[in-house]
Amino acid sequence: MLKLLITSLIFLSLFADIITSPPVIQQTPASILIKSGQVALLHCYHGDNSYPYMLWYQSAAGGRHTMDLIGLLHYENQMPEKSFENRFNMTGHSKGKAQLIISDTKPEDTAEYFCAAR
Repeated sequence: MLKLLITSLIFLSLFADIITSPPVIQQTPASILIKSGQVALLHCYHGDNSYPYMLWYQSAAGGRHTMDLIGLLHYENQMPEKSFENRFNMTGHSKGKAQLIISDTKPEDTAEYFCAAR
């Protein structure tokens, strides 16, 4: 069984002249337990038009303590990182509701997944 966790991150520009409150990011489900070979579907929503990018990260299990960028959505355009482009897809809209779809899951997909708005 694979266990996938998702958590929210918010990236703020260091060059902003005015500090604004960050968007509230909602992710579901909080965790998912699936068998290898199944599809995992993770949802992210923030609904703030000031943030046109939605980024997805993976923090793999095993004590590495690193976060790898899976890719990002800019509006409806998905831009996956090369190492994730085969089985990881991002759909939806970066200023609203989006999904991370992991097809043909493998044991190495066991990780914590983060959605971020920028």
